Parts: sequence; C-alpha cells; structure tokens
Amino acid sequence: MFAIKLAYIICALFIVHVAHAVDSIKVHTSALSEDKRRMHKDEVLRRALEISKKNYGTFTLEFVNIELPTTRALRSLETGQLINVFIAAASNKWDNIAIPIKIPVRLGQLSYRLLLVNQSHLDKFKAINSLADLKKLIAGSQKGWTLNEVLNAADIDVVTGSNFEGLFLMLNNDRFDYFPRAIYEVYDELENRQNILKDIVVEPTLALYIPTASYVYVSHEKPRIAQRLKYGLQQMVKNGELKALFNKYYKEDIIRADLQNRKIIKIKNSYFNKQDIFIDRDLW
Repeated sequence: MFAIKLAYIICALFIVHVAHAVDSIKVHTSALSEDKRRMHKDEVLRRALEISKKNYGTFTLEFVNIELPTTRALRSLETGQLINVFIAAASNKWDNIAIPIKIPVRLGQLSYRLLLVNQSHLDKFKAINSLADLKKLIAGSQKGWTLNEVLNAADIDVVTGSNFEGLFLMLNNDRFDYFPRAIYEVYDELENRQNILKDIVVEPTLALYIPTASYVYVSHEKPRIAQRLKYGLQQMVKNGELKALFNKYYKEDIIRADLQNRKIIKIKNSYFNKQDIFIDRDLW
C-alpha cells in the first residue's frame, strides 16, 4: 500500500513539474535596431512560441546580443548553452549538428542573390549571359557560410574573409569582383555604408538563383523546444501569418529588385532537389 501511495505522489509531482515547466529559448540577435532580418526573425520566433503556448505552456525568450559569426553559432548551438535556437541557411552541416525545422521562414527568398559590385566594372557584368561567363569572375563571401560550398561545387572562385564588415572594404579595394547578397539584405547594407562605399552599387542586370532556405535550427539538447517551434510554425503556415510577416518586412525589397527584368543565372545546390522545393509551393 505504501508503495502505491508513493507512486501516486511521484506521479503527481511529475505532473506538477511538467505543468509548470518553462521552456527557455536563447537566440542570437543583431545589435542593429533597424535590421529587417533581425526584426522579422524575432517576430516569427515569438509568434511561433506564443501560438504554441496553449499546448506547451509558458516560455522565456532571451536575445543574446553579441558578435556571433556563423561558425561560432554552429558550435554554440551544438552545446545549447549560449544559444539553443538559430536561423541559418539550410545545409547538411547544420542538419548534422542541430535539429532542423524544415519550414522556410523566409519563403525561399534567400534563393535569389543580387550582386554588389564596383560601378567601374559594370560593363563586364552586362556581358554575362550564363554560368560559364560568371565563372570568369571572383565572388566574395564570409568564412563558414553555406554559400561557399555551393559556389565551390559550381567551380566559382571565391575569396573569403573572416570579418563581415571587412568584405565590403575588400570589394571596394577590388579584392574580388562581386559580393552576392539576398534581395532583402543588399539595399539596406549598401545604403547603411554609402559614406565609405561611394563606388559600390547593386548590379542592375543580373540575379543569381541558388535554391536556398532559411530554417530554424534547435540544439539537440532541446528537443521539446524543437517540437514546440515546429508546431507554432506549422500553425503560422496554416493561418497565413508566416507569409504575412514575410510581406511586412520584405515586399518592398522584392518589388525594388525587379527580378522579371534581370538575367537569372542558375546555380545548383545539391542540398535541394525539386521535390524538396515544391512540396508546398505556397512556402516558396
């Protein structure tokens, strides 16, 4: 009888503990208050957590405001101590180190890249009509980015830098020919640095198409948080909120990019195939 009573007490205590468990989410955030990517990412994660509150209970959301290059973010996510959630460009490397939630939170818009170039070199970009033409030029990128693997696989020469801000100066000093940036990044990044990048412009005739998605990745140490965010994001897909938030932050940039009047250079990304991309056309 005593053993039965003890079992009931332990069970009751477990239920109370679960009922009052608080999920602690720690995510990296940018120091730039007007960064659209930061605001969009933070709002998507907060809404997914709020929507899941009925099923998963309360939560805390901590924004870790430090310089966190992608390579360090990958290591931090593996332990789940400094951060336990991160949004990154999907790749096998990230899939192996953390739990991927395969819902493209930016609707695959990272697939389209515009090029920052020195305006004195615009003529040679006008002559580009194919991937073969593009291979004659050198791209710039940051160490640790998923993009590097894709460009290398396409036999495109890449100069990498360890410091993000330094890449703009390297472009300005002709260390490489172009710096590919997402549509929702390129205009703000250039305008925010116009005082030191007077000769850098957004190349007006080309766009790269590299199938890419931004996924939420969760530390393997926090499987419950992964389940919770997946549920919340699925609900946001169903109720249209994920697409509405995307348009709220990025619609103007997409219109400004005028993709229909650009030559599109396609570059394969072995991580994706047509089935991956078109499982749900509304999300791409």
